[in-house]
Amino acid sequence: MMDSEAIKKAISGHTGKKAEEINEMISAKKNRFSGLLTDDGAAYMVARELGVKIAESQKPAKISELREGLAGIDVIARAKQVFPPKEFESKGKKGRLQSIMLWDGTGEARLTLWNSDIDKAALLGIKKGDAVKVVNCSAAKYNGQLQLNLNYNSTISIAQESEAPSTEAKKTNLNDLEAGMNEVSVKAKIKTIFPERSFENERGKGRVMNFILSEGLKEVRATAWNEAIDAVEEIGEGEEVIIEGAYTKENRGEVELQLGKNAGIVKQKKE
Repeated sequence: MMDSEAIKKAISGHTGKKAEEINEMISAKKNRFSGLLTDDGAAYMVARELGVKIAESQKPAKISELREGLAGIDVIARAKQVFPPKEFESKGKKGRLQSIMLWDGTGEARLTLWNSDIDKAALLGIKKGDAVKVVNCSAAKYNGQLQLNLNYNSTISIAQESEAPSTEAKKTNLNDLEAGMNEVSVKAKIKTIFPERSFENERGKGRVMNFILSEGLKEVRATAWNEAIDAVEEIGEGEEVIIEGAYTKENRGEVELQLGKNAGIVKQKKE
């Protein structure tokens, strides 16, 4: 991406705005995002909002660095899950909605497609595991989850494999777990299994269960959801296991390992 001074000159040349006005717009953008933006990033966003095309491509953002309200973002990530389109009706108007879960090794976000954007994705034939490039999208929060939205001048395409994050699981020790990790693979012992609980929310009914993993003196709380519960209970306490495809999140200041729909857990074979 061009530096802020070069972007300012491009804005001035295309819009006729004076340097003082451009600087004020950039400062306002930085203040809005509480210092999360650099001078270059803020200038780039101002240029895009004014319709000024910047010749050099923007470096893709990491999902873990995204915050609600950011705009003009480029993301390259893999499709972790592709949900089928749904039809809806709101205030007498009908529409279509589709979600694609994206992850880039630092975090995951839900890409939301509306109406004609669904057709664009269908033509690309996006499926699980594909490398997806989204240009000029914006970040929001929905039900506490990060969501990416396409704007009127956004684009979506299949990225080159050389640009995309690896699909290989991150093999790590319990000591090295950090919040926001995806596709995590660990070897540990199931120390304690707690009773499962049932829940119901706006997405439907489900099951959840907590258990404790140990590796040496290190212990980590883990959460199994729905089908993963059966696998954990079948293996039982005191057994060494291999967990793959899990993710981590922070809960009350501690890192937890989550076994969701795409996670697997198997009993480790004894040598």
